[in-house]
Amino acid sequence: MSDYAIRNARVFAGYTTLEDTPRPVETLPRRSKRFAALKEVMQWYFPDERKFFEHLSGIAARLTIIAGFLEEALDEPTRLPESVRNIDRMERETDVAAHDLDVNLDKLLIPPMDREDIHLLSSQLSRIADFIGGTARRAVSLGATQRREPAVALARHIGRAVREIEAAVGHIRSGEEVLARCRAMKQAEEEGDAVWEAAVAELFTGTPDPVDVIRWKTLYDQLEDTLDACEDVADELETIAVKHI
Repeated sequence: MSDYAIRNARVFAGYTTLEDTPRPVETLPRRSKRFAALKEVMQWYFPDERKFFEHLSGIAARLTIIAGFLEEALDEPTRLPESVRNIDRMERETDVAAHDLDVNLDKLLIPPMDREDIHLLSSQLSRIADFIGGTARRAVSLGATQRREPAVALARHIGRAVREIEAAVGHIRSGEEVLARCRAMKQAEEEGDAVWEAAVAELFTGTPDPVDVIRWKTLYDQLEDTLDACEDVADELETIAVKHI
């Protein structure tokens, strides 16, 4: 190879920029920009699925933390104000994370899963956080400063359901695992319904205080509605799982 060809090859490779050497067709910085642009296009077509699923799992994990605060508040009513502050903070974080997931999803040409399923699942997970937060705030507004076992039991069933949700979302690409977790979620919801029915019946036993009945019936209903929201997530996860089995 001639000296001219060697110098030209070295310049093209970006090793030197000697003034007496003919300029290459394309210098290294320009090639780097092209590679960066190509990488960006490839990420648009083929997004990093690990980041997406980690983001989704992070939303579900927050629900487990929020549910723990709710159980703590109802089990020890003296900690209710502190627990409400913690729940409000985590609820805001969950809403932001769900919004970011939706925004980033809309930027992808080819999402890792069906776009509508992801949007619906994201909104339903955020909805559970809203229900838990609403329940805690309702306990404060109703003056539920007394520990009642049915309320604690319902909060425990919520905690159990959201732990199954977290596990299902973490294995969302494994259809059989998701279906098993969904069955466990629905079992928790059914057992919670039984607790709710017994608790409401007990409120009307004898000659109860009407204000007391209104206070606890309202709170029990809110807890039961939260379990229903968990069941809605189970239904959506089942739909996703069936598509990917």
